[in-house]
Amino acid sequence: MLAEFLYWLIPYQIFKSVFFRAGLTYLTTYFLINLFIPKIIRLFRQKGITSDFKVAENSKGPYSGATPIMGGIILIPAIVISTILWAWLNKYTISLLVIISSFAFIGGIDDIMKVFHKRKIEAGVGQKEKYIDKADGISGKIRLLFEFSITSIVIIGIYYFSNGLENYLVIPGIPIANWHPEIPVMLFVPFIILVIVVGANAVNLTDGLDSLAAVPIITCSVFIASAAYIAGDPEWSERLRISFITSDIKEVTIFAIAIIAACIAFLKFNSPPASIYMGDIGSLGFGASICTMFIFVRSEFYLPIVGWVFVLAAVSSIIQRIWFKVAMWKKGRNWAEKNRFFYKAPYHHHLQEMMEYREEKPDIRSIWHECMIKIGMGHISDENKYKQRDHINNKVIWTHHLRAVSLLVIAMVIYFKLR
Repeated sequence: MLAEFLYWLIPYQIFKSVFFRAGLTYLTTYFLINLFIPKIIRLFRQKGITSDFKVAENSKGPYSGATPIMGGIILIPAIVISTILWAWLNKYTISLLVIISSFAFIGGIDDIMKVFHKRKIEAGVGQKEKYIDKADGISGKIRLLFEFSITSIVIIGIYYFSNGLENYLVIPGIPIANWHPEIPVMLFVPFIILVIVVGANAVNLTDGLDSLAAVPIITCSVFIASAAYIAGDPEWSERLRISFITSDIKEVTIFAIAIIAACIAFLKFNSPPASIYMGDIGSLGFGASICTMFIFVRSEFYLPIVGWVFVLAAVSSIIQRIWFKVAMWKKGRNWAEKNRFFYKAPYHHHLQEMMEYREEKPDIRSIWHECMIKIGMGHISDENKYKQRDHINNKVIWTHHLRAVSLLVIAMVIYFKLR
């Protein structure tokens, strides 16, 4: 909006430059987050804005209480403000702003309810036994109802009223000129809606350790920023044999840069040991907007490649739940609790259990771990395990970070060269 006004006021070509505006977007987002997050951390620590059942020690010196949640309360507004200032508003940027704001609002309500439930338990109202180590938020069914409703409105609106989507799929590694399967509209629209909702919750599941979700979000956004710019430039899209969409799609690059800036700024406060978590308000907003951007640049099937860390978290949680229900039905709860598919879910918690050194054999048996050992994979010697939880977490986090960067490189090679 500001860029458009400046171009109207001073018709200088630089205000139309995507690179120039992307740079200003990055600086604006980064500045806003670094300006306000320290104040939010201090306030949330004082007010106990957390879902963890951990009592702060009454002593001077470093903060020893539970890590605050809801860091997204600064990240999402910073992205929205930067996008409104420096992007040219069109059907893509407006849709993305609606998606990220709506999902962040749902996540914010969920976070607030977690804090509310925690305070009820601390006040002696409610039973702590029904939770594990954190308080829960709103019902999963209610949250999914809101997520599907909002996504349906946005996708149906952009498909039917602005012609912003076409109902065909781009298969990784196959030139679009050779094969691009068209999907009936009655299947395509629900498929797109499902991708966004599932993707948003997959990012939410991944946000379980310090900085674990931030780096994969950055790698996904780097891919989208590159793909959107190329797909919106006739010369570059022809040179790289990528289907030209429309010049308006370049504005998605601005939005992706805002997300990259937000996550890089957030890493300063979220890297181990985290001073604040992004919470559902951040993870749901980021997840939904990233999936929407993949759809806009017609790269839905590249999402499982670049965002495999998110897919792994979601799939492992689904498998774990199905396995437990089937095992409980077949052999009873006691057997099901001691014979799990993964030690814990999502998968990063499974890795934590694998890397923890124990002198005694663990009570819980993992079917997946035993299968991996039988094929010569998954075994970790005692000398490569750790006793301290911080060391385990750092190892798991960096394993996922390196995996995310490697997957970005693979996806870029496939997208730009293997066509």
